[in-house]
Amino acid sequence: MIFKKLFRPKHQDPKPAVRIVAIDSLSPDLPEQKSILHELAFNDEDLNVSLAALTKLNSFVLWYKMAEIAKNERVLKRAQQVVDNTLFNDDGSLLSKAQKREFAYECKNSKLLERLIKQPWVQQEPKLVLHILSVLNKPQLALPILLSSDDDSLQSALLVYADNPASLQKIIKKTSSESIKAQAQDKLNQLAFAKAQPIEVEKGTRLILSRLLALKEQRDYRKLVDTRTKLNDEYAIFSAQFDCLSQEKRQEFTAKYTDINNKLEILDAEMAPVYQAQQRKRDVTDAVEHATADTQAMLVWLADILSGEVSSVTLAQTEQAQTEIQNRMSRIDALLLDANTAGMTVQAKALQALLDALQKRQHTFNHLPAFQDALKQAGSLLTDFAQLAVPTQGEDVLSAKSTLQSMEQQWFALREAYQDSWPEALEQRFTQLQSTWRSAIKTLSAGITQDVNRIRSKAKAIDVLIEQGKYKAAMGLFTKVTKWFEALPEQEKARNERTLEQVSAKIEELKSLQAYIALPRKPALLEEAQALVDAILPVSLRAEQVKELRRRWNSLGVLNTSDDDALNKQFDALIELAFAPCREHFEKQQLQRENNFAQKQALINEIGTFAEHGLSADALAKAIQQVQQKWQNVGDVDFTVKTQVNNAYREALAPLKKQIEVYFNENAEVKQALIMQAQGLSAVEEINVAIEQAKALQEKWKHVGQTQRKVENALWEQFRQANDVVFAKRKAHNQIQKQENNAQVAAAANILQKLQQAVNEAQSLSELDDTHMMQTELEAQLVAMPKALSSSLFRRLSGLIDERQTKLEGLQRQSRAHSLSALFDVLKRWETPALPDDIESLPNQWQQSFKALGQSDVPRLNLTLMLEIVCDIPSPQIDEALRKEIQLQLMADKLQQGVEYDKSSLLKLWIQHGPVAKQEQVLLTRAQRCFA
Repeated sequence: MIFKKLFRPKHQDPKPAVRIVAIDSLSPDLPEQKSILHELAFNDEDLNVSLAALTKLNSFVLWYKMAEIAKNERVLKRAQQVVDNTLFNDDGSLLSKAQKREFAYECKNSKLLERLIKQPWVQQEPKLVLHILSVLNKPQLALPILLSSDDDSLQSALLVYADNPASLQKIIKKTSSESIKAQAQDKLNQLAFAKAQPIEVEKGTRLILSRLLALKEQRDYRKLVDTRTKLNDEYAIFSAQFDCLSQEKRQEFTAKYTDINNKLEILDAEMAPVYQAQQRKRDVTDAVEHATADTQAMLVWLADILSGEVSSVTLAQTEQAQTEIQNRMSRIDALLLDANTAGMTVQAKALQALLDALQKRQHTFNHLPAFQDALKQAGSLLTDFAQLAVPTQGEDVLSAKSTLQSMEQQWFALREAYQDSWPEALEQRFTQLQSTWRSAIKTLSAGITQDVNRIRSKAKAIDVLIEQGKYKAAMGLFTKVTKWFEALPEQEKARNERTLEQVSAKIEELKSLQAYIALPRKPALLEEAQALVDAILPVSLRAEQVKELRRRWNSLGVLNTSDDDALNKQFDALIELAFAPCREHFEKQQLQRENNFAQKQALINEIGTFAEHGLSADALAKAIQQVQQKWQNVGDVDFTVKTQVNNAYREALAPLKKQIEVYFNENAEVKQALIMQAQGLSAVEEINVAIEQAKALQEKWKHVGQTQRKVENALWEQFRQANDVVFAKRKAHNQIQKQENNAQVAAAANILQKLQQAVNEAQSLSELDDTHMMQTELEAQLVAMPKALSSSLFRRLSGLIDERQTKLEGLQRQSRAHSLSALFDVLKRWETPALPDDIESLPNQWQQSFKALGQSDVPRLNLTLMLEIVCDIPSPQIDEALRKEIQLQLMADKLQQGVEYDKSSLLKLWIQHGPVAKQEQVLLTRAQRCFA
């Protein structure tokens, strides 16, 4: 045993300080010594030894492995620190850049990869960034990297992770690369199209199907065929895009289309025969129209032949005419048969009329000598007719009618057999003479009829006037009727003599009663006139009553007696007194009109001085507006000078209006230019720039002079509408931005709430550790948000991180307490040399202590006292002397060798002593008390 201790390697020395010194003599370049260093690094119970071995090995891989498996917090922190310094602090002592890249490709640690991807050297390698993102499977990390990077190739590669409009819009807004903006805009357009395409395809398909279904009511076969063909083509375009629809929608549309097409096929079969029959009728109609035009042209040609001297028509012309007529008649006969067969009555009548016309021309060419003789007689008849005098007196009406009738009968007898061939010139001459005679007879007859009707109507009017008591008017009208009666022809006098006699008898009777009727009424009217003199009435009402009273007095007539003359003079005097207030009022109005005339004349003179003052255009416009307002405020002038003064006013203003019209037009052009600029602002993408420009245009508008009022209102309305578009665009933009911000805040708040819930519900270290991923995702979203929106969420997150740290420390304490409790339970049951069965459930460091039996040469009592010293727990009185000795030795080791013990390493040595005997249970209890 002594020799074993003498020749035992220093790296196996029980004292950690000795092992640490031994590590300095080992070389990691020698395989055997490297293996020893590796064993010390990972299996030594002393953390200082493990750290010293790892430092000596100087291997990033081993540090990384220790960071993954270390149970001791200090070792874990040291390993993580080395890994962090190597990967994140440009420490190239352990790994070159190429090795870092290789590590990043092979690493599976999500937390580490999330930190690595934020490193500048990583973001310079697009392939590596994409690899890390694929391993992490966190697309949300791509957006912050894309926005912070200046590498177009990396940004282009990361665009694949921007799969929502909000992210793409943010990229377009924040990136400075035009190429990336264009790619993001293209992808945004693709997303919009992909989102809108199913809606548009479904909407368009349903519309086409509804229009196809509506064709069932179409009764125009041609429209049915054309529209159906067009809609089928449109359906084919949409059906080619059915891949964007669900299987259910595709089947629904296909079934509906097939059903509608079957129904339209049935409708087509029903309407096609009818349409074909109608088409045949159209063909016949076209043929009839063509035949009509052709026949009309030929009839004109035949008329031209006969329009000259008939005797000069040659035999060849006659034969050609007859041949052409016969050909046309044959063709029309065939068409007439087709029209009758098709039941086309109108066309058949038109063809029959053409046929009749041709037959009449044929008759004329077959009897040319008789036609020539009829023309000679017609010429003589026209000569005789022209020599007759046209009637001018009413007495000549009857004889004129007889003469005209005789001439018409002779003329019709000559042209009856040759109506269609009769020369137009002869017919026009006769028609002109006929019209002249008919007009003269009509005029004379109308005059006589008018006079007779007037006499009869006025005779009735006389009866009405007598019944109404208007005797004077009745007698005056009778005098006129008598004159009209004397001017009538004798024949009309005889017819209307009885009417005049009846009226004359009534007038004679009226004259005898006039004095009887008038005398009693005039005194009453005098009393009314006196009452009107004394009455207090408005001027307008008084004038009307004076006029009415005068009318009633005149209706009683004049009797030409001394009594009647006295009444008339008295009435005139009273009426004059009654009208006196009205005359005074009218004179005042006349004075006011004269004053108004003077004011208007002064305004006209004032207008004349404007040119002398040299006013600016703006001042001149305002001065003219003031004068116009004053002119409108001045009342009316006398009607005799109203036109004159108004014309003078307009003439005075005319040159000045032209002058300010130029000024108004210039201002209108300036404002129109401002309107066009304002309208152009709607195309400006930067809404804030557009708003500032709109405000600048509004300020310019204020400094532009006035225009004509109507033009000003219209221009202002256009300008206001153009500005409204810009401000509405800003409002919509702000609303969209607000919605996006709200959505981001809501999403972040939702993650924060889930994180809070996960922290609250975490019951173990692993569950609490899982919340780191959620925290990283939330931090990425908050970094991408505006500071004003994220600040409050950052504060809440910071508080939650503190809360999680507190819970983490509590769980770690619980875990350690649980681990120690289990350890001491095992020690209490460990009474035999065999290892306990349940040590596998203990942490690795304790398992190694159980397996390293006999390596501790320090007595258990001493180790127990060392634990109590380190933990500052009092020992039993019996052990006080030994405790002081051990305490001095510990102080010496610390001062001389730098060795300092902790309670975990001491407990490992305590365990390495082996099974706990019954007498040692007291020591176990004392040791457990040190970990309470």
